[in-house]
Amino acid sequence: MIVRDEAEMLGGCLASLRGLVDEVVVVDTGSVDDSPQIAAAHGAKVIHHPWRDDFAEARNVSLDHATGQWVLYIDADERVVAGDRRSVAQLLTTTSHTAFRVLLKPTLDSTAYREYRLWRNDPRIRFDGVIHERVATAIHRVADEDGCDIGLVDILIQHIGYEGDQTAKHRRNLPLLRRRLIAEPENLFVWHHLSRVLDGLGETDEAEHVLEQAVGVAAAQSHVDPCGVLVYADLVARRRDRGMPVTDLLADALATYPTNCVLLYLEGQVLTEAGEYREAVDRFDRLLAVVPGSLAPGSPSYDERLFGDLAHSGRALALFRAGRFDEAAESYRAAEMLMPSNPEYSVKRQLAEARAGRTNLR
Repeated sequence: MIVRDEAEMLGGCLASLRGLVDEVVVVDTGSVDDSPQIAAAHGAKVIHHPWRDDFAEARNVSLDHATGQWVLYIDADERVVAGDRRSVAQLLTTTSHTAFRVLLKPTLDSTAYREYRLWRNDPRIRFDGVIHERVATAIHRVADEDGCDIGLVDILIQHIGYEGDQTAKHRRNLPLLRRRLIAEPENLFVWHHLSRVLDGLGETDEAEHVLEQAVGVAAAQSHVDPCGVLVYADLVARRRDRGMPVTDLLADALATYPTNCVLLYLEGQVLTEAGEYREAVDRFDRLLAVVPGSLAPGSPSYDERLFGDLAHSGRALALFRAGRFDEAAESYRAAEMLMPSNPEYSVKRQLAEARAGRTNLR
């Protein structure tokens, strides 16, 4: 791992690795807090390396000092929350695979998705990119060269670093994201992150302009980039919140990403606003039929609420506007039970019940 001023987070991360790994290599890129001392206290090999505005360089330094047969990479603001040493060790000593994809939950309330985090310690496998550094390209190249596969392993990592004030990270990341786009103008994940950083820094107009540019890049590509759905969904949501027409933009997004659950949720909202209540209820029912823990390995990470109170609330609104007040009240009740801290659901349930009572009296 690489760290800089991560004293608050580092101990918890290293504690989560205890009993799972044989060696911990920590590259410190200039901490002024106690991060190096904390790492050393946990038995880590601490390497001091100057920060040169290049995440891949720092990560590759850590790989250069790793002596194990396999490498697991992790960040200080992450925790291994599931992973059995015995079963993982048995797998790694018998497999011919080049690498494995672990489960990662990017936020506390998200579904897990598969990410490249575990691979053979091979000098051909190295990171590239000054930010959002990637190793998957090298892993696939080596797997192809050696005629080996990439598998799945039941290690679950929880990311907790998106909680709290992100201003300092936004300021650090902004110039690196711009540099990365100069080198890779078709990298839609970086376009999306740039828009989020600008939003976080209060540059909302520029953030929307970035999303518009990114959608143009996605539309011009000859292949379907899974990250394109991020920029489409954010732009649709932003324009919809401002009362702008989004039907055509959403249709374009759905034509390319027809199974994406965020787009399905947005479609339900747009259909409700258009008075297409039956179709809207259908979209929310589809979301409620999803079992988050059984999403396919290639699925993106979603906010778990999409399959819970948000879908129930969206369904309730469509039913309410359709005059189906009893059913709307039940859907608001379901949302209320899942998210009791949101008083809006209780108020809307009571309103639906009142309307239903008046309707029944007639």
